[in-house]
Amino acid sequence: MLKVIEPQIHEFHGPLIDSLLGLLKIYQGFYLSPEQQDKATFLIAEDDKRGVYGGAVLYTQKISPSLDLAANDTREETLGKMFSAFQPKVKAYWTARICLCIGQEPSIPHFETFELYENFYKNLYKAFTEFGEQKGVEYLTFTFQATGSCTDNTLNALLYKNWPYLLEARPSESPDGYVHGILSLKGNKFKARRNPRSSLFSRSSAAAMHSSKEVSSLEGRVG
Repeated sequence: MLKVIEPQIHEFHGPLIDSLLGLLKIYQGFYLSPEQQDKATFLIAEDDKRGVYGGAVLYTQKISPSLDLAANDTREETLGKMFSAFQPKVKAYWTARICLCIGQEPSIPHFETFELYENFYKNLYKAFTEFGEQKGVEYLTFTFQATGSCTDNTLNALLYKNWPYLLEARPSESPDGYVHGILSLKGNKFKARRNPRSSLFSRSSAAAMHSSKEVSSLEGRVG
């Protein structure tokens, strides 16, 4: 299970929060603004042997004022527009930055490592859905580094794809093995308010859409 640390109890779990943010800073170059950190919810994975070895931070991002993609957009601006296109008409949306730092240790059998990864992603998805129910979040966006020096890249790439109702976002330039996507926490169809460019999205799960034509037909139906 993951430890859930909501804003009202941050002060009681400072070391755990600092450990997760430290991993995100070292391995992903990720930072939160002080305002975002104060309002964030932290999901912490830890055990007696490794201490904090991963988790996620859930925080809000402002809806992009424009959904039109431009040639000079940064990767962050492109993702912001792509994610905003699938959100209800609100001022901000929730996103999760995920971190898992467990390499293949020679002293640990491979099946134990697999089980650890499997439980992490299973528990993380469960925590996401519970968070969505609590906050009324229908679509949760996420980012994590699928390949890197602190993880088993094969297991990382394999297991997150077992999440149901998953839509991957693929900007033209996504360096360093980052994966970006959207989870439909209530199992609803992905329907863009306005389509930025449908080729940037792909279904990563057979359960991601109720209709197999949903992604490919976005450009023709939404605008």
